[in-house]
Amino acid sequence: MSRTEPNSTEKRFFDRFKEKASKIVGDSSALKNLLVKAQQKMEDMEGDDSLKGKIVAYLNLVIRMISNSVSGKYPDMPWQTLVMIVAGLLYFIAPIDAIPDFIPIAGFIDDATILAWLGKSFQDDLSRYREWEQAHAN
Repeated sequence: MSRTEPNSTEKRFFDRFKEKASKIVGDSSALKNLLVKAQQKMEDMEGDDSLKGKIVAYLNLVIRMISNSVSGKYPDMPWQTLVMIVAGLLYFIAPIDAIPDFIPIAGFIDDATILAWLGKSFQDDLSRYREWEQAHAN
């Protein structure tokens, strides 16, 4: 059975990542480094089962969204959304979080829960970005 809401331990860990995220959002070098690390972790996941495929697709979307926002191409991203998504990426790449990644399956489900919760929480922002991206496709 899958969860779409983080438990209290996951929320506590996520709150710590939110604090870090608000600092990273203002530092373009740190933000680029985070995107590279998230991309590397995603590449390690590609070709896996359906859930991992959905996570990779979601992460590709948010990485494009952040990149276009930071570059100024997509100016409509709310600051709070940016901070929360960066916090989610930090949580995703951290090997030690509420359930460490080295614990088979559970460590991945923990990351997936946080990402699913964020995707659901910022669904409107993600939809607006997808529409913008389609309108600006070459």
